[in-house]
Amino acid sequence: MPRVSQSSTHRSSTDPLASTGTHPNVLKRNQVCHPCRRRKLKCDAKRPCSTCVRSHAHALTHAPPGTNVPPKPECTFDDVAEANSAINDGPKNRYERLENRINELETLLRQKESAEAVSAAQTHTSSISRSLDQPSFHSQLSSVSNPLVTDFSSFPSTSISPSSTGMSHQYTGGSPENSVRPRHDSRSPSQDIFSAMPGGSSLSRDPSNSSLGLDVIWPNWPSSLPKPDLLRHLVDVFFTFHPHAGRLFHAPSFLHSLSLPPSHPKFPSTPVLHAICAIGSLYTAAVTSPPLPNFDEVAPDEIFLQKHRIKEQRPDSFAEQQAKLARQTAEHLNSLGEDLFPVLQANIILCWFYWSHSRLVDVFLHTAHSLRLCVPLGLNMCPPFHSISKSERPPSILPPARTVIEDEMRRNAFWLAYAAERQHGCGNGWASSLDDQDVSQLLPVCGEQFEKGTLVTPLERQWAHSRDVLLQHPDNQIDSFILYIKGTIMLSQVKAFNLRFRAKHFAGDASVATAYGDHQSSDRVDPRGSQAFIELDNIVSSFRASFPSHLRSPIVNNVVDNHLYTACLMPHVATIVLHDPHAEVRQSGCISALKILTAARAILDLIYNVWSTSYDITLLDPFCSFSWFVGGRVLVRFLQAALDAKSQDQISTLRAEIEFVQSAIAKVGERIPLAFRFTKMLEDMILKRCGLATGIPGVPITFPRPMEPSVLRSLFEESCNPESNVTLHESLQEHGSFVSLA
Repeated sequence: MPRVSQSSTHRSSTDPLASTGTHPNVLKRNQVCHPCRRRKLKCDAKRPCSTCVRSHAHALTHAPPGTNVPPKPECTFDDVAEANSAINDGPKNRYERLENRINELETLLRQKESAEAVSAAQTHTSSISRSLDQPSFHSQLSSVSNPLVTDFSSFPSTSISPSSTGMSHQYTGGSPENSVRPRHDSRSPSQDIFSAMPGGSSLSRDPSNSSLGLDVIWPNWPSSLPKPDLLRHLVDVFFTFHPHAGRLFHAPSFLHSLSLPPSHPKFPSTPVLHAICAIGSLYTAAVTSPPLPNFDEVAPDEIFLQKHRIKEQRPDSFAEQQAKLARQTAEHLNSLGEDLFPVLQANIILCWFYWSHSRLVDVFLHTAHSLRLCVPLGLNMCPPFHSISKSERPPSILPPARTVIEDEMRRNAFWLAYAAERQHGCGNGWASSLDDQDVSQLLPVCGEQFEKGTLVTPLERQWAHSRDVLLQHPDNQIDSFILYIKGTIMLSQVKAFNLRFRAKHFAGDASVATAYGDHQSSDRVDPRGSQAFIELDNIVSSFRASFPSHLRSPIVNNVVDNHLYTACLMPHVATIVLHDPHAEVRQSGCISALKILTAARAILDLIYNVWSTSYDITLLDPFCSFSWFVGGRVLVRFLQAALDAKSQDQISTLRAEIEFVQSAIAKVGERIPLAFRFTKMLEDMILKRCGLATGIPGVPITFPRPMEPSVLRSLFEESCNPESNVTLHESLQEHGSFVSLA
């Protein structure tokens, strides 16, 4: 066997002895391999050593036939050599090697996750493209006899099917008995709110939505946006808890677009994301929201709260910063003529944000701006009801919708802008931003049809300007959101009647001619005998009864349908708005007074119905708080009449009812500043008109509240005090009425 010379010994960079301080040709005994130690040959301590490699090569070459030679050299070492090598290796080098290895593993893991995310996104893109690959609705209007039939993949639905429920319990103050409701901090709701999502599902808890690529921070991520994980959280709570999120956007498409890189043309528009971050702050403790207004220093009916905000020595909250960024970026894109429809969506979300935070000036301007923006976008009307005049401008500056979903999403955006402007408009006597006669649009489709992208032709749907649209509901084209929009149209008609009656009467319009003749002055004319008033009053009183049987009750099995609950409140609010200017609560037999009291107590029943469930009432539409306040205000008027008549029974009953309304609004006001304002306004109103409740025993009240005419008339008979000269009549336009303060 040839020996290995010392000159042939070579030390490589991977040699475990390279870091030691000994001479490279000198090895300790326990570092030499077993074969070299046994044969007393030179060993370089490689694994296998050079001597064993040469010996094994020689054995393979010169072995006699039939000799069994192992495939690899048998070069073994003592375990002590490993230990000595580890001992001679310094801690610093070991830590460096470990850190390098960790970095390598993390890089490999990120590459693997990124590849999986891209693969999942491509798969999701193909499925979305298949479901969206359908001609636009506008392209089918001219050929409605040949509707497009496509096999759409079904999306998960979170809609609620209400059924009737019956309740008759006793309320003794505070919260309703047997009411199990989640408790949340007023400005920082706990994270377990995800488990209380209406409908029992949560986008943020869906495993299929957990790996959409947002764990990878794109190098061109906009600096003004929150980090991807926080942004995704705010988007999740927005779609989970805001009642209109699933109608303003197509949720599966939007969540998919959020997984794209920011430079992708289908990535959500920046103002939309800023606006979602602002409104999403209402439902999470992960970010900060503005504090509740201090109405101890400011009057509760103050409209211009921002002038007091300037005096506050505090920085803007996260929500306020995102709202400002949404407003700035939307205005910039609007001036450039880019992303016009996403700009409209962002403005609608800002309307919700300003209204929820009781910023009345901003909500008035933004609701008007959003509704007027719909006009050049061509969203207030639909073919074939465009103008017959010739113009250089097209009916819409938007390009035609590419899919059914995109077309219906545009229509939903118009109706949500319309609803925000009209519902807020119930709180003032000012003209609307867009006349109802200029709205020639189809009503929305059902939620399931919108999610699946199902084409519904105009022959199967209702137009907003149809005469019977409010009381006729096709079986296959009605759900809670459609009733919500119809209720808003009804409120708009009531306000328009009050606003235009005197001008029409002066002009001699036959529809407002009264049975009292023309000898009355315009200030004292009573419109209740006019044909227009009678028709409108009939629509309002019949609206709730016209609901289909499966949509009669907004609460089914402890689950609340937000849109249907709000729609059930609307006819009662419309009754009060229509009859309040003519109600003499101190006059026995006044029909208008009877009607507003009936409506107020019907609102009281609806408050109890929702509060007796485990549903978190702070998640209701902001219009609900306004409706409750309107009902409470009517009860305050009757309490003032009862105090004047010194009717102790009626005083105790009315005070208990008002306290119940007040406590419900105050609960919502723990999270929503608008409801907090209504609570303070109601307190201020009670104090000014009725004084403190001293020496008046509390009485339990039962639900539902009595609605029989005989019971209601007794209140008027006891309230009539001929010795008093106080009149409680107030019109909608007088300062101090509920509409001028909301």
